[in-house]
Amino acid sequence: MHRHEHEILFSDLSSLTFRRAIRLFLPAYVSCLLVYICASMQLMQIPRTVGKQEFHHSWSAFAEYLDNESNPWTWDLYMKGWYNPQLWSIAVEYRGSMIVFLVLGGLARCRTAVRIAVQAVVVTHAFAHKRWDVALFIAGMLVAELDVFVSLSTTRRAFMQRKHVKLGLYIMVFGGVWLSGFPRSDGVKCIGYTFTKRMWPYSTYRRRFWIGVAAIMIVGPIPYLPSVQAFFCTGIIRYFGKISFALYLLHTLGNKTIGSWLLHQAVSMLGNGGYRSGASSFAVASSLYLPIIIWWSDMYWRAVDIPSTQFAKWLEDKCNSRSSS
Repeated sequence: MHRHEHEILFSDLSSLTFRRAIRLFLPAYVSCLLVYICASMQLMQIPRTVGKQEFHHSWSAFAEYLDNESNPWTWDLYMKGWYNPQLWSIAVEYRGSMIVFLVLGGLARCRTAVRIAVQAVVVTHAFAHKRWDVALFIAGMLVAELDVFVSLSTTRRAFMQRKHVKLGLYIMVFGGVWLSGFPRSDGVKCIGYTFTKRMWPYSTYRRRFWIGVAAIMIVGPIPYLPSVQAFFCTGIIRYFGKISFALYLLHTLGNKTIGSWLLHQAVSMLGNGGYRSGASSFAVASSLYLPIIIWWSDMYWRAVDIPSTQFAKWLEDKCNSRSSS
């Protein structure tokens, strides 16, 4: 957009839009299938109720879960289901991606100042209407826009490197880290968070709002803080970035199978009668479980995640008309 290469931009947007659903839902479906298989083999404990309703593990229940998990047409953020329940966010991710692509296409020919102003208005409007998810997607777009905007000017780059500016950015990051710890229960009564009651009136939405603001405060300044960037550019952190999606898809399966078994074994040996024994059991089980779930995630990344990306690209090439290929 900044180079006014609109033909390339719209070609890339078309490609991203086509591949996004496959990129998100295919690995998610495979992880859900693994949970179904493990449940059918009785490798995990199946609950009697889910969402205060009687639950029976079956193919029809699994199919219903997949349908709900891949439904971007509802604004209900909390899908009820037992097979990988954390995947309620996949449909949110898909919907947010489509909104970002739409905003990118709509603002592509606008001046930079107009584009930044519109993005800021959309973020504010979405937060005000309790759409924290949309606000965060557009905020990510705004962070990237500002990063490019600053990088194209020597004067702006020099300004962002001034000591008082960097001090303010560090304070923003640490403030965001503090705010991201907003308690799940009775947050406005906790020390350090009581001010939020006066600043935001929606009680049931307050925690989502403040955690969203905290995320922006943490991520926004990082492009201008090389010392913070250096940590995220280390080899081990970049590796975890590569397997993070796979880890997200698999961690519930791991928790319900090998993680649960390891914790049970640790408790049987060390006990769970008090804080010290319970903490020791959890620490031992976690230290054994962590390398296992990382190994599983690495295999899933190589066997499912990467091939899903390649398949989406292959399918796009097959479906494209000759003039667009």
